[in-house]
This record gives sequence, structure tokens and C-alpha cells, in this order.
Amino acid sequence: MPSPKSRFDSYQKQAIMSATPEQLVVKLYDLGIASCHRGDRYKLRAVLRELIASLNMEKGGEIAGRLYSIYAFCMDHSANGDLEPVAEILGGLRDAWKSAVVGSARAA
Repeated sequence: MPSPKSRFDSYQKQAIMSATPEQLVVKLYDLGIASCHRGDRYKLRAVLRELIASLNMEKGGEIAGRLYSIYAFCMDHSANGDLEPVAEILGGLRDAWKSAVVGSARAA
């Protein structure tokens, strides 16, 4: 019989594999926010790097450029250990992303 951790890991992998790209961004925001609250700067910085890598500067235009600036600001603050403003920023972005992108995908 698999251990509870093994079952949880399997569940997480399945949730990620079945998620849309839009849902994955929400999951990254959630992970980043949780990392802030735990004080895990290493994981937070990994999340921010992934968010930066996911930007399509060509198609995203001005919005992608602004998000890049926000993520870079968050990286700077995370390097200094100032995680509360980063959590607030990521929370606002998560809520906006979820209502605008994920919500509109469900309506379509």
C-alpha cells in the first residue's frame, strides 16, 4: 500500500499534468505566495524565474514587459528577504489573472 506522501505526490503530479497553461500560472502564484509566508526565498525565487520564463515578450507586448518589471521587483525584494510586499503583489496578480484569464476560459 502506498504511503500518504506517495499518494499526495501522485495527486499533485496528476493535477499539474491535467491543468491548462492558465491554471498552471495560478498554481505558480499560489506556490509563490505560500513560499513568502513560509519564508522560503529559494522556492519563491524559483517560482519567479518560472513566471519570467513563461512571458512571451513578442506576443505579450506591453503587458509582458510590465509583468517582467513586476517580477524583477519581486526578485529584488526576495533577495533582501522582504517577502511581505512580494506576497501582496503576487496575491493581486493571482486574483486578476484568475478572474480575467481563467474565468474567461471557463465562460468560452
